[in-house]
Amino acid sequence: MVEIVKDIFDGNLNSDGKFIISDDINCIKIDVGLAGEAPNSAIWLDETPDRFVIGVEPLTYHWRMLLELKTANSKREYPKNFKFIQLERGVVELDGVEISKIGNRFCAVQCAIDDVGENLEFMTFYEMDRTDGASGSSSLLQPSRHHPHFVQNIVETPVISLESLLSFVDWNRFSFIEQIKTDCEGKDYDVVRSIGKYLDRILFITSEMTGNTHHWINSCDPQHFVNWMDERGFEFRHLGSEALFINRSLYEKHKESKYGLNFKTLGF
Repeated sequence: MVEIVKDIFDGNLNSDGKFIISDDINCIKIDVGLAGEAPNSAIWLDETPDRFVIGVEPLTYHWRMLLELKTANSKREYPKNFKFIQLERGVVELDGVEISKIGNRFCAVQCAIDDVGENLEFMTFYEMDRTDGASGSSSLLQPSRHHPHFVQNIVETPVISLESLLSFVDWNRFSFIEQIKTDCEGKDYDVVRSIGKYLDRILFITSEMTGNTHHWINSCDPQHFVNWMDERGFEFRHLGSEALFINRSLYEKHKESKYGLNFKTLGF
């Protein structure tokens, strides 16, 4: 099954089956749920040239926007006042102006994430209507009657776990992952649980923690999520509309380094 999962990372793995990451890279962040602009990835890539970002997003529509928004047949207004990525030209933009180059520091992964162990599965994905050019907060979960958007498409998408993804990191070179961000519309708890045996190697985890859990059938219980993380050595803090989880033991080791708590570094 691992060989099948490798197909998701076609062209991004070296002969040893590890992510191709240049020698000048010192840290890794993982962005799960990019939408059409990947603002968190943009912040991270612009902030320092020695960071590698793995971006995970299932929707082809969003990848068209991430490649070249102007030709993506999107009704989305050109983003203003925040950074976003444009992969066709390999740049981070702000207000329509290139502010930094991405180079070979971004790995694009088109799939969804769930707690599926080592398996590669295909699951139903609910693509919501594209109000104002967005895709209306799409999810693996079926929307409830309280959801403000309607289902535009129901598609089948490949699904893997973060544990599978992390198995392709060269752990002899990178002793920990700087941050994982999840924005997965009611599935964030399952996505974080899918980190599996690598959970103690993640320094920061930021996850969507808003009041929209009633938009989805069988969405995660935020308090259960917080309790589960606390039991595994993570301190909980609010970060705007998101939950910030800090690996207590790793933070003690790195709080005086450049990996110390930096809200700009952590993204939106």
